Amino acid sequence: MTILLLEEDPLLRSAITRELTEQGVPADRIHYHSHPNHERSGLLALLQQHAFDAIICQQDKQQDLDGARLLHEAHYLGLLQPGCVLLLLDADQSEQEFLPSDLYFSLYLALPFMTQQLTAVLGQLVKLSSLTRTLAAPILLREWQLATALCEDLLFQRENRSLTPWLDRLKGYLLLQSTERITAAQHYALCANEYQASWPRAGLFYAMLGLGKLQSAQTDLQRHQASVSMATRLELQLASQLHQHHWLAAWETMGELLQIRPHQPRWHQLAMLLGLVLQDEEKVLEQANSLTLRHFSEQRVRLAIDSFMLNASLAVLWHAPSSNRIRSLQQEWEHLKRTVHLQPHEYELLQALMLGLDYRFDEALILIAHHQPDEGSDNHLTLLLGFAVSQFCGLPHHAQRYLTQLTQYRVRVAPHPLTRQLFHHLVAELGQRLTAREQRLSELRQLRHKAMQASQYQTALQAGLQLLEEFPALPGDAWQLLELLQHCWPAGMAAPRVALLVDTLERRLKHSPAFLDQHAQQYQRTLQEIRTHLQPHLSGSGPSCLVAGQPEP
Repeated sequence: MTILLLEEDPLLRSAITRELTEQGVPADRIHYHSHPNHERSGLLALLQQHAFDAIICQQDKQQDLDGARLLHEAHYLGLLQPGCVLLLLDADQSEQEFLPSDLYFSLYLALPFMTQQLTAVLGQLVKLSSLTRTLAAPILLREWQLATALCEDLLFQRENRSLTPWLDRLKGYLLLQSTERITAAQHYALCANEYQASWPRAGLFYAMLGLGKLQSAQTDLQRHQASVSMATRLELQLASQLHQHHWLAAWETMGELLQIRPHQPRWHQLAMLLGLVLQDEEKVLEQANSLTLRHFSEQRVRLAIDSFMLNASLAVLWHAPSSNRIRSLQQEWEHLKRTVHLQPHEYELLQALMLGLDYRFDEALILIAHHQPDEGSDNHLTLLLGFAVSQFCGLPHHAQRYLTQLTQYRVRVAPHPLTRQLFHHLVAELGQRLTAREQRLSELRQLRHKAMQASQYQTALQAGLQLLEEFPALPGDAWQLLELLQHCWPAGMAAPRVALLVDTLERRLKHSPAFLDQHAQQYQRTLQEIRTHLQPHLSGSGPSCLVAGQPEP
């Protein structure tokens, strides 16, 4: 048994230590650390090095101690042992529902307290933390049935009778994770009759949703809403809206939830996923920028890298970026690569994107090929970036491999049911989008081909322009568009804009060695002819230089 005590007050620290040793905890098993209210406190390294069975921390806003937020941030980073006992000493008496996840055991003690109260709560802590190691191993391995069986064995042991409420709560969590929805619903229904708390009703609601019984879940919640906290009611309302794919209504509820729980990272993470489902870049980036880890400042650089990777992914995920967006990304990239160390996979994906934005797709493809998608499997944002960059650079099969890795992505701590549900929905949508994108490419090419056969050059040009906008990486389509400009110019397009279009096509094709090896002479001749036709019009004024979209002889 290893216990971490985060406590500033020497008298309180001494009292807790004395009581723990009296209850049989060896003094050398108690680790001490200050609340991390300063830069580089060392808590991150400590939690990475030790799998603590119990953590004791304090909530006191007057002393700038926010133990509840600390625990949520540690959970978000995967720093807490499954089954870890979390004791919050709450001077504010405002954080009774501080538990980041039902994966852990929670204990709560309001400050100030009587000696008997401290003795009782630390007695529970010692008993519960003796179970942590037994339960942690199968949970970390996602062996849900084994973990549930162990939990049930512990429940039947006489010496654990006093721990039944905590073990029941953990058992419900394990059943939900194992997708044993009927058993989970039965378990939570029994717990709801046994305990006056929010968690059994919430668990029952999730189990009913999993069984497709939305109306029954809502009816039960309405009947017992007095026993459910405001935050839990909002959470379950959000779950209901997400279940029904009411995305905009869910976003409104998410906003209310974030006002109540502004410093809980998992809600910002869920909001980012919802923003991605809504295909709203502004919403996603707003949530990414508002995600801060106050107690783990060492992660600030990692958050900055993740935020930029997300921003870069969004720039090309759904549509071509504007010139202003490209310039902004390029400036941020120059700053980032000078100031932080990136993993090789991250660096080369981002560099490939920057090359692609400069129409140097052939160079980008070489960088993308340096790394296999499974190399980024420890970070979902690296996988999303790989998907977006591969799709943008004309590698649909490579993009699909990144998507497969996203489907199989596993964080150290199993996600909340809401997060898991929305994540899988998003990945499925990205897969559908990738398929639709390939169909769109085929349709535009067919349209262009038929129009050219029928000498309908304006129709062929419009298809070519759409191909350039939506699939800029493909040199063959850029070459076809350049050849079409020999027949006519896009209707209503002024000569200066035609010149810019030709410049864009030149930028794409001159960076394609494979294309130039086969078509260099014809390409140069075509380019020269088009520019010769264009030159007299560039000194003119706008569309009046064009007649029915035809270049003058």
